[in-house]
Amino acid sequence: MKLDKISNQFESMMYDLPAGKMKHLEVEGKEIAIANINGNYYAFDDRCGHMCAPLSMGVINENVVTCAFHGAQFDCITGKKVKAATLTAPPTEGLPDALKKLMEHNYKKAQMIKTYEQKTYAVAVDGDRIKISLQDNEVQ
Repeated sequence: MKLDKISNQFESMMYDLPAGKMKHLEVEGKEIAIANINGNYYAFDDRCGHMCAPLSMGVINENVVTCAFHGAQFDCITGKKVKAATLTAPPTEGLPDALKKLMEHNYKKAQMIKTYEQKTYAVAVDGDRIKISLQDNEVQ
C-alpha cells in the first residue's frame, strides 16, 4: 500500500490528538478527519454523509462518531452508518403561523435526505508522523 504523507502541520500536532478526539485536516483538497481511538488512528471523510456537516465537530464514543448537527452516527473504523440523522423541529410556540408552517415544511423535506456511509482511508504511524493513503480503504 502506498501511503501519502499528510501535511507537516498535522504531523507536528500528532501528539496533541488524545484518545477519543478528532482533528480536521485537508489532504490534496479532501477534508478528512483523523480520530485517535485508544491509541489507534483512523481516517474518514470529515463531511457527514447526511448534510455535509463537519464530523470533527462531533463527539466520539468508543469507535462511533456522532455528528453535532443532526445526530447521524458512523463507525470511525469501517465508515458504516450506525444511525441515520435525527431531525425534529424545534418548538414553535409563539411564532407567527407562516413561520411555523415554513419550519414544518423544511423539517419534513430534510427528513427525506438519506444518510450515506463514510469513506475511510488507511492510516499508518511512522515514527512521529501519521501517514494516510488516499486510495479507497478496503476493509477486510
